[in-house]
Amino acid sequence: MKKKVASIIIIIICFSLLPLFACNGEIKNPGTFVIACPFDIGSLDPAYAYDVESAGQILNIYDTLIEFDGNSTSKFVPSLATEWTISEDGKTYRFKIRDGVTFHNGNPLTPEDVEYSSERGMVQDYVLGPQWMFFEPLFGLGTYTSRTEDGLVPLEEITSKVEVDGQWVQFNLATPYEPFLQILASSWGSVVDKDWCIQNGDWNGTEESYEALNDPAPGGSPIHSIANGSGPFQLELWEPGVQITLTRNDDYWGEPASFERVVTQIVDEWGTRKLMLQLGDADCVLVPFEQIQETKEMPGILVYENEPALLNQALFFQFDIDPTSTLIGTGQLDGNGIPTDFFTDIDVRKGFAYAFDWEAYIEDAMTGYGEQISSPMVNGIPYYRPDWPSYELDLAQAEAHLRAAWDGLLWENGFEITLVHASGDITGKIACEILQNNLFEINPLFKINIQLMGWPTILSEMTIGRLPMYSNGWTADYADPHNFVFPYMHSQGTFAQAQRYSNEAVDDLIEQAISSNNHTERQALYDQLAELYYEEVPSIMIDQVLGVYLFRDWINGFVYNPMRPVYAMYAYYLSKG
Repeated sequence: MKKKVASIIIIIICFSLLPLFACNGEIKNPGTFVIACPFDIGSLDPAYAYDVESAGQILNIYDTLIEFDGNSTSKFVPSLATEWTISEDGKTYRFKIRDGVTFHNGNPLTPEDVEYSSERGMVQDYVLGPQWMFFEPLFGLGTYTSRTEDGLVPLEEITSKVEVDGQWVQFNLATPYEPFLQILASSWGSVVDKDWCIQNGDWNGTEESYEALNDPAPGGSPIHSIANGSGPFQLELWEPGVQITLTRNDDYWGEPASFERVVTQIVDEWGTRKLMLQLGDADCVLVPFEQIQETKEMPGILVYENEPALLNQALFFQFDIDPTSTLIGTGQLDGNGIPTDFFTDIDVRKGFAYAFDWEAYIEDAMTGYGEQISSPMVNGIPYYRPDWPSYELDLAQAEAHLRAAWDGLLWENGFEITLVHASGDITGKIACEILQNNLFEINPLFKINIQLMGWPTILSEMTIGRLPMYSNGWTADYADPHNFVFPYMHSQGTFAQAQRYSNEAVDDLIEQAISSNNHTERQALYDQLAELYYEEVPSIMIDQVLGVYLFRDWINGFVYNPMRPVYAMYAYYLSKG
């Protein structure tokens, strides 16, 4: 659940708000890139880490087989693989491994290291980690883990999925899976040194080791706090809660990094980060959302804005509310509550959708840094279309649907319900207030209460089914429609399952779309899913976040890619001066 977001998070990169020069007129610390942010990393193990802060450091230390090409999320350039092929049926991927690459400890990179890296990840399979993204394509739809009711997936099945053939490594997929390359290009596709891992107590290839290391305790990976990659930087120090320091790998196989050092300092308090920036002690700090406009107006700042982030937010209906919920009043449609199946009536859902004001939300909650989208699929991923059908504020339509709901009983008696947003989520609060005000305007018998909850409580109550309606959102694991329609619309998806929303036709379309290696067919299937989302209204899609990136105008090399959401991911590509 680390990747699920309850509030709008805009990642801001802000380089030097003032002309920061040392006394001799030179740019301060020209060979060092200093980041100050409030978030520490979760782990340095690529197979275990499932948060963007960790990914930012890992992608500096380790290499993947391929990398995203510039700002594209669907085109790739070689990295540890110099070339690759995909079979006509879309189920066999082959990568030729680059010669002459060494890890930071001097060990040479071999195809066996690539094979080991993928197999080790599936063997470890931390329950809150990213390995489900490999199990689904390699083992087939519906398989997301190494653990089954009968025990662990046999080791020979795991090792049969990745094979070495001379200088080539082959992945044997169970089904065509177009986003597989995107998965390999992300931090969880990093290649580790097999011998070094084993020397540090990691999986040694045996069944016994598999059983001992599967699903480690939090922080229990043997390489949780150490690192040995082949990337442009190498780990010097991770002092949890204080800083992470990387030094340039002067033996890097590619073009050497501009910076000699990259230092990420963990600084919770905005005032301290701001002072570091003003004194020139930091080149890059995370700027709070409410400080964006002031920062934009400062001199010497190069602004990149309205960059589509692969992040959306929605209001979710609970189709089968747990009767123990304290948020549904009397539990009856008597004006003082709602029944547990309140939102199974499509007129209720459509009435709520027509009562939402997107223009007000984007202006008031997002200060303009959001745009309305019509389905879970966001701008910036393949197959997205801006002309899919969408709702708009129409109180007359809302009234018509709400008069028809529950055979007119809803309109006659009214209702009372409590909507939930996460503590500290101002945007979620505003979304709830918009519905509260507009529904009351339609009929004063429609009473909306609003309650905030801590994020862990929301996750628990959402899963149990005790939240009748709530705000939440999703950010991409990989840039493909499947990573959005599955959680929102498939009966086994994160949100749909929690909502008790199920439609066999929708499930079939989602499974057909991810299993197809025909672009035209996939487009047609996602068009159908967008139409069904509009017709069925399983949730109200609020908006897609538009990112804002602010640079001091002496910083060079920034090319935005939505799969690189944090500033540490750009350290290799940037320079000063």
